[in-house]
Amino acid sequence: MSLLVRASARVLPQRLPAPLSRSTARFIAGHHQTTLLRQRMQEQLLFHTRQPPRRYAASTAAGSMVGILLRRLVLYPTVVLTAIGTGLEKAKESVPELPTFGKLFSWVGDQYEALRKSLPGEKSTADAEGKDKAKKDDKGRVAGSGDGDDSDDDDDEKKSKKDADDEKARSAKEQLEKLAAEHDELLAKIAELTAALETEKENQAAATLAETSKLQEEIDRLSEENQELRRVMIVDELRNVKQGPRRAIDIFSDILDLRSRHDSAFQAHDHLPRVVVVGDQSSGKTSVLEVIVRARVFPRGLGEMMTRAPIQVTLSEGSEHTGQIKGEDRVYNLKNEPDLQVLRRRIEQLMMESIAPGEAVSMKTLALDIRGPGLQPMVLVDLPGIIQHHTQGMASNTKDNILTMCRKHIENPNSIILCIQDSSRDPEGSSVADLVHRADPAGDRTIFVLTKVDLAEKLKLPGGKLKAILKGQKFNMKAKAYFAVVTGTANPNDSIAKIRKSEREFFERSALAKEGVFTARRMGVDNLARSISDAFWERVRETVAVEAKEVATSLKKKENEWKNTFPGHHRQSRDDLFNVGRHQILANVSKFNDNMTASQWEEVLRCRIWEGFRSYVLDSLYMESAEANDPASFKTNVENMLDAWVGSELPHLSVEVARSTLLMEFMKVLDIEDEDQTLDKLKSSVKVVAASKFQWDPASAQRVQSVQRLMLRDDVVKTPRDWDTAVMFMMSKLSEEFQTTQEKIGEMVGPSSWTQWTRWQSKSAEQKMRAAVCNELVPLLSSSASPPSELQQEEIRAIQHNLKHKNGLEVSADKVEECYKVLHKQAFLVRSIKSASICQQRFGKHESENDVPNQLGCSDVLLFWRVHNMLTATANMLRLETMDYKRELEEEVRTYLNDIANDSEAKATLITGKKVSLAEDIEVLRHIQSKLDTFVKMLRKEKEGETAQASGRPE
Repeated sequence: MSLLVRASARVLPQRLPAPLSRSTARFIAGHHQTTLLRQRMQEQLLFHTRQPPRRYAASTAAGSMVGILLRRLVLYPTVVLTAIGTGLEKAKESVPELPTFGKLFSWVGDQYEALRKSLPGEKSTADAEGKDKAKKDDKGRVAGSGDGDDSDDDDDEKKSKKDADDEKARSAKEQLEKLAAEHDELLAKIAELTAALETEKENQAAATLAETSKLQEEIDRLSEENQELRRVMIVDELRNVKQGPRRAIDIFSDILDLRSRHDSAFQAHDHLPRVVVVGDQSSGKTSVLEVIVRARVFPRGLGEMMTRAPIQVTLSEGSEHTGQIKGEDRVYNLKNEPDLQVLRRRIEQLMMESIAPGEAVSMKTLALDIRGPGLQPMVLVDLPGIIQHHTQGMASNTKDNILTMCRKHIENPNSIILCIQDSSRDPEGSSVADLVHRADPAGDRTIFVLTKVDLAEKLKLPGGKLKAILKGQKFNMKAKAYFAVVTGTANPNDSIAKIRKSEREFFERSALAKEGVFTARRMGVDNLARSISDAFWERVRETVAVEAKEVATSLKKKENEWKNTFPGHHRQSRDDLFNVGRHQILANVSKFNDNMTASQWEEVLRCRIWEGFRSYVLDSLYMESAEANDPASFKTNVENMLDAWVGSELPHLSVEVARSTLLMEFMKVLDIEDEDQTLDKLKSSVKVVAASKFQWDPASAQRVQSVQRLMLRDDVVKTPRDWDTAVMFMMSKLSEEFQTTQEKIGEMVGPSSWTQWTRWQSKSAEQKMRAAVCNELVPLLSSSASPPSELQQEEIRAIQHNLKHKNGLEVSADKVEECYKVLHKQAFLVRSIKSASICQQRFGKHESENDVPNQLGCSDVLLFWRVHNMLTATANMLRLETMDYKRELEEEVRTYLNDIANDSEAKATLITGKKVSLAEDIEVLRHIQSKLDTFVKMLRKEKEGETAQASGRPE
């Protein structure tokens, strides 16, 4: 401790200002003395340790007290002063050295001289004057003193020149000041504009951010609602679907469709194996597909681009050859030519509608289901043919769009690429081969189809060239199989059956076939269809294993999430949760009539109705009428105002208060228990419907008006008990209003001194100003037994004058009048409460005999008696009507809930939350898993049947 003090003694005088240094020196000197004293006391303490225990304890306590005093009086101030000195030293070092006044004046003089010399003509004038002065000095030295007249002339000339110099200097200084002022003004304007621009920029940024946030919230809300609707639709379909004999391809398509609808991140076209048909325009793509599906369902045109959007065709075997556009109800008979024409026109119409303005093709896929006997089950996708050049009127980006569309479909690893090539064209002129090669370099999922081989033979193309093509030796691509087909005849209107027959006949008599250019298993559309179907189902078997694993993993995650989030809870569907909420709401509504007795209802209505017109009764009816300070005038004013009030606002106000009271109490019973907030939106919607549809009978206001008019005319108090009731009612309402006024004044003037000290509160500038105004107004109000309700202009100006000279405050007249109004009301209520207390013992006395502070002779008691009777009668009448309206509200709620029960979209919007969404996710995933199990069993049976059939064939 002493070391610290000695160190402080060396440091402090160097770092502290002189006054602090002297104080520190005194502290340090005192410390030395107290240190010596402490050493002596320690020596005495050692002596006392050999004394009796009581003396030893006293000595120990005294030593401790001295130690505490030493620390507080010497050490702590020393440490604080050391810290202050160090801080001042650092502050001194951080402040830059200011120039002295001498340097400042020298700098100003230099600047002034530089400006003077820079002005036009000033420098030459100064030089000429200097030369003239030098010449005259020389002459003076040569000629001697000269005579007196010449000397006076020289002095006058010098004085005039000096005045001219001074005038020029003043002019230059004024010009300099003017330039400086203009410079400062310009800088101020620039700073103002910059600040305005910065403020505008910040406001725009804030507005943009707020708008972006609002839009994002709306997007999130709509996305959530869309997800809920999708989930509800899936669950409803799963519950309402009629199970019947299904084909494997249909089941697998349903599985992937369910997954894509359930999970927005899952895209069915990226998982479903399908055969994607690509080729150059007019290479025979559509003809190949028509022969495979055995119907002319695709739009056709001679040399024109007819396929302008992807067309997905799901093939399956059926007893009737039919077609149906997905999403439409009509089923087309593909054996009927008129139906075929209608179907082709409808497909063409849908394609054209999907094309955006200014474009030639569309990326939107058109889905088509075709069933028929002998059809190989698979999914085919026909794409627009790849073009080499743009024709007149065609969009310039058409070629790029088609290439992008083809890449998107064939790059899917689950797709089978059906590459169509016209045999009558040179391989070098084809662009489809390079496209396929980039998507499938190994050729594991590519099937090559050479079309129009009959035309190639007719043109006598070399057989070696065709054979090289079918062996994969010509095109820059690989394929797992190569086929040669004939897809048309000389007559474009021939039927599919005739085309197939013509193809068989061609291969039977073809010279190229006999030469071995075509192999038996790799020629003809029938063989092509079987090969495509085998490749398709091979892909399906590989895909279904992956899908089953993913679904099982997702289901396990969802079940674990449920177990951890809602332990011990039974999973309930959205319908189940809605039924639970509806039952609870209706049960609470049924008990609504039993919640409060008749007297409780009347008390609630009395309080609410009084709050509705309290301000009018006290501020207008009572205070304004009491300004007369005369019982007769007071009663006259009251009569007139009561008649006008009951004839206009009072009945409607009472009915509206009764309606709002009934709704307020009714809303309380709708707050059912819901720990997971699943039913929050349902409860809110029921409240909104109840409030919007419930209306009070308009004729009720007239009935209430008649009762109110009758009760307000009764101005006679017949018994002392009634008088006591009137006085107690009056005193209770006035006391409540006085308390409210006191709170308002407290808010105006701010917390009291005691509150400021005990609760660490402070007054705002506005509260300080109002407090000063109130302090000036209190003497004015106290000077009169019945002060006026408004101040005169002279009084307001006098108060403003006093506030300015005493407190330095500029206060507007409105602020003065506002404060006076509140203080005047406070004083009026004090007088009225005192008068009511006196009037309590004055029953039966004439007004002239009642000397009360408010000078109304207790006539105001009659006013409150009439209001009390009117309030009681109104509450009783409206309570009776309320009982009937409660039954109407119950029926409205019941009807609304029954309507929701049959509306899946409404339930999806109103029954929300993690509990319901997680339960439905588990239900959908379990259904998908069940479909997958069924599909795998069907595949296994088909494989077993194929194996048995193969084993029964003769070798």
